[in-house]
Amino acid sequence: MRRSLPTLLALCVAALIAAQPAAASQRTFGVYTDPSQLDGWATAVGARPQILAKFESFSQSEPLDDWLAQVAQQHISRVLVTWEPWTPVPTSLGTVQQQLPQPGYRNRDIALGVQDSYIRRFARSLSRFPGVVYLRYAHEMNGTWYPWSHGAADYRRAWRRMVRVVRGAAARNVRFVWSPNANMYEPRARWQRNLRRYWPGARYVDFVGTTVIDFGGSRRRFYTIDRFAKRFRTLRQLYRKPLMLAETNTAFDGRVSWLRDLRYALRRMPWIRSVDWSQLKSRGQALTPGVGLLNWDVRTDPPAAAQLRGIIRDGSRSR
Repeated sequence: MRRSLPTLLALCVAALIAAQPAAASQRTFGVYTDPSQLDGWATAVGARPQILAKFESFSQSEPLDDWLAQVAQQHISRVLVTWEPWTPVPTSLGTVQQQLPQPGYRNRDIALGVQDSYIRRFARSLSRFPGVVYLRYAHEMNGTWYPWSHGAADYRRAWRRMVRVVRGAAARNVRFVWSPNANMYEPRARWQRNLRRYWPGARYVDFVGTTVIDFGGSRRRFYTIDRFAKRFRTLRQLYRKPLMLAETNTAFDGRVSWLRDLRYALRRMPWIRSVDWSQLKSRGQALTPGVGLLNWDVRTDPPAAAQLRGIIRDGSRSR
């Protein structure tokens, strides 16, 4: 049967629309915890995350096969790996020592291929995971507290090299998460200028992430959800990528209202595709004077758990 050109065009458009996943279908919730603790965490909070997350430093120099196998045993098909090119510095030495460049892990070293062998081996490990790996490399680069903040041009080159090596290792399940800090204390215009210095280019980034921590204490005024939301929208407008709240936490005082505000904000921003909760021991609390209590545990706090449970279930309903 012959069809008119308008009819054929309409059918093609309908087919293309049907092939696209729903925008809201991507919202997931993750938690930084050991796979063996996942069931207990889910029971205590009353909802099960879809992502397991961890920090991994280059100095550990090992692939993630064992950890990924444990994740798969929990029937989790997505992981978030915050991948740090350094040897972690004890917080007792302070931020001055922590931010010093480390030979072998410097941006220019990585850009020149010094870590290619390790990156390739690591990528092959990731490629064997039967699911998606969100790789959050050298995060918070636009701050002053990590050594990879030194040299924005070298950072861009290092990022691109890392991506090329991972892709060359056939790790097709890896998604690259470029994750600057929100720097709430910084004027918006200066923050944006600094972001652009570190941007490696759209071809090398799948998701934009950011750290979302209410440090509380004398700094609480900087970390309201309304202020964070303005940063989220700016990241969305600048880079047109789906956004991940890749490291999320709040100080104990005011936690319930802050989490409630976060939940309501998420409903208005469907392009935020993931919220990842971290209550690991806080370097920020150890290094920064005047902050509130970050080392509390949502598993033993029913009012806060109820808010997280709502955030998780909101995402599940959207799917």
